[in-house]
Amino acid sequence: MNARELLQLYRATLWRGWLPALLIAILTTVFLDRLMAALPDPLAPDGLERLTQFFNSVSLWRSALAVSLLALWPVGALVLCADANLRGVAPPAAGGLLAALRAYPRTLLAGLLFAAVVVAGLTLLLIPGIYLAGVLQLWMVALLLQRIGAWRSLRASWQLVYGRWWRSNTQVALILLGGLGAAALLSLIAGVVVQLLDAALHPGPAPQRAAALGISLLVNFVAAPAYSVALLVSYRDLQHAPGG
Repeated sequence: MNARELLQLYRATLWRGWLPALLIAILTTVFLDRLMAALPDPLAPDGLERLTQFFNSVSLWRSALAVSLLALWPVGALVLCADANLRGVAPPAAGGLLAALRAYPRTLLAGLLFAAVVVAGLTLLLIPGIYLAGVLQLWMVALLLQRIGAWRSLRASWQLVYGRWWRSNTQVALILLGGLGAAALLSLIAGVVVQLLDAALHPGPAPQRAAALGISLLVNFVAAPAYSVALLVSYRDLQHAPGG
């Protein structure tokens, strides 16, 4: 798939999967906003110590895990939208949310298994954890498209990526960087516009906060399909590659 085809797939997935993309954007925006509000000031006298305690707190990682597991639902919906666009068929109902919801119990179990395996690898030694994350990362696509269970989806990803780790992860990384780069550019442009409006209108704190949240929501919305599209493209590429 060349860059033009990839861009068309990305735009079509965002257009037809706007509802799950919006859900991902809301989840991400709310989580990051609360994170920044609770973040200690590193320039305070005990700032570095409090910052270390904050990032080591169980509540922070519990919240991050909860948001990640909940986001599996709309992320899966975008995988289904991207696959429909790639095959040239009608998009699933409600942007894939209904089909992804039916598969969510299996998705949740597979996500927990994936997280447990990767965390175990990272805890024992860093390199095995990184390798396992890369070789098992296509589990969601396998689960949704092959309609298989949690453990079989992890095994399917292993069988597909094993021996082609660099090929798969380079594809995923490049697509993610492209999506995040476009979102960063949009954030920069929107930030400049807001600064110009601030200089002209001198709004109060409430409008400034609303504008900041609006920009964050827009940026996260544009970036939302990046992960789903990256996984699907890598999955289809490996399927059609020799030995796939």
